[in-house]
Amino acid sequence: MGALVRTLATGVLLALVLSPGRAGALRSSRRPARGCADRPEELLEQLYGRLAAGVLGAFQHTLQLGPREQARNASCPGGRPDRRFRPPTPLRSVSPWAYRLSYDPTRYPRLLPEAYCLCRGCLTGPRGEEDLSLRSAPVLLPTVVLRRTAGCAGGRSVYAEEYVAVPVGCTCVPAPDHDAPAATGTDRGGRERNQDPGHEEWDRDLRRPFRS
Repeated sequence: MGALVRTLATGVLLALVLSPGRAGALRSSRRPARGCADRPEELLEQLYGRLAAGVLGAFQHTLQLGPREQARNASCPGGRPDRRFRPPTPLRSVSPWAYRLSYDPTRYPRLLPEAYCLCRGCLTGPRGEEDLSLRSAPVLLPTVVLRRTAGCAGGRSVYAEEYVAVPVGCTCVPAPDHDAPAATGTDRGGRERNQDPGHEEWDRDLRRPFRS
């Protein structure tokens, strides 16, 4: 009886070892899933520094407003200014603007300051009131960022350079005859953005993968 049990056990073990489907399933179940990790912050900073030469980084650090200034920029500052308060340059313009930070986890730099116009018209009235026969329009600066792609090399995400138009201020322009709203589109995060026809060539993607 003992010999019969040993024979059956040996047969079962041989069947498991020699079965390619079963063995493959066991090996695949033990194999850990490989992910694609993001690149280190230091490396992204180096890659970005070669492209932008620190220009956009300097813009980001020098144009951030403090909490008090951000609170004052909540609305169009029409009328005569308060002489007790000397506003920053963006608020002294006839097309005043403020800054907000745009965050995108798939972009480097992930935080970018973007200007937005505070008034629909321009503060060109006799007492500094808003004139709706004119329009405040954003001034766009073409610049380069790094965009994370779906590619993976050496277990690390692949980034590509992408040229975008970043609003850096506002200026006063004549209002269109029919006062048509500006064409809009969406960025990668689904957020609405202005599409100025005069700057369409700045907003096209130029991609070149970075690997290291």
